[in-house]
Amino acid sequence: MRPLQNSGLPLLSLILSLSSTSLAASSDDTKTPATFAGCTIHSSLSGSFYDVRPLTLKSSLLSKSAGTNESYHSRGYDYGANFTLNICGPVVEELDNVVGISQSHYANVSAFYTDRDDIYSLGEVNQNLTIRGRKLLLNYTNGSPCPELDEYGDPVIESRSLLNVREIVGGGNGSGRGSKSKPFRRKSTLLSFICDTSPALSTTPRINFVGTMDHCTYTFEIRSRYACAGATPSHEKGSLGPAGVFGMILAIGVLAYLVGGIVYQRNVMHQRGWRQLPNYGLWAGIWDFFSDMFQIILGPCLSRLPSTGRLFNSKRGGYVRVGADDRRNVGRGRTSDDENRLIDDLNEEWDD
Repeated sequence: MRPLQNSGLPLLSLILSLSSTSLAASSDDTKTPATFAGCTIHSSLSGSFYDVRPLTLKSSLLSKSAGTNESYHSRGYDYGANFTLNICGPVVEELDNVVGISQSHYANVSAFYTDRDDIYSLGEVNQNLTIRGRKLLLNYTNGSPCPELDEYGDPVIESRSLLNVREIVGGGNGSGRGSKSKPFRRKSTLLSFICDTSPALSTTPRINFVGTMDHCTYTFEIRSRYACAGATPSHEKGSLGPAGVFGMILAIGVLAYLVGGIVYQRNVMHQRGWRQLPNYGLWAGIWDFFSDMFQIILGPCLSRLPSTGRLFNSKRGGYVRVGADDRRNVGRGRTSDDENRLIDDLNEEWDD
């Protein structure tokens, strides 16, 4: 490959202009606030991104391929009841006769437990994650009414019928909402996510019941690899996924290689033109190799085409001007008959 002798300054200026353009574009992206989907959050403190959507269970009625008929379970141990919950979505079980909840809200229950054949809601679905310090949290609110406590802090045993009668007399609609006689709290759930990369938790998280202080707010600890901080996925607007991070690192490395090599070859080795490129001999050899392979593999085929045959010096390719073969013999001498005739003429002249 014949090296070009033009100056390398235009090449260097082109590289610098492209880098400045990319940096300007990235700065413009940082000024635009990114919007993220539910159950995802970006930490402004650490710059990390959290996405717990893979932990959400879907009902088999909605998704036949990835659906399930059973939500997550957590043992209550000394509490006396076990818990059923979903993450960033309602439970997949069909509920009926939930204490203190109207029937229109049954489909929004995200956590519940059963006690004496009564179903108690621990809150409705919520997809707004919260970060407090280094803790990733999720709250469920508007559950069943909290029980009244005795002087020892234990809930007063109250039958389901008495609870409904008290709510109706207090001005409610049977669901406990809008009672004006006596305000009451509703059960809620606090989910605390912990990063755990254990292979046993690759598909299913581990949910532990931490406890409740007043039988009204319930705290759970969720260990999963999806609770680990990571880069923002590329499909989110204004985000950068793993492929984007790798591409940016690769682009910076190539830019540093080119700029550093060109500066060294130009100022130290006093090279000009394409020889300013770092490892010029290596890249020239690679180019020649692929050029030769292209000509060897595709040359016989392309030489038969009128428009490309002349590139490979083919006699059958391209259009040949009339009389071209006669001009090729100019300067190569006469034929054998012409030479014999010339010799005979010379002999006759000598005889005379």
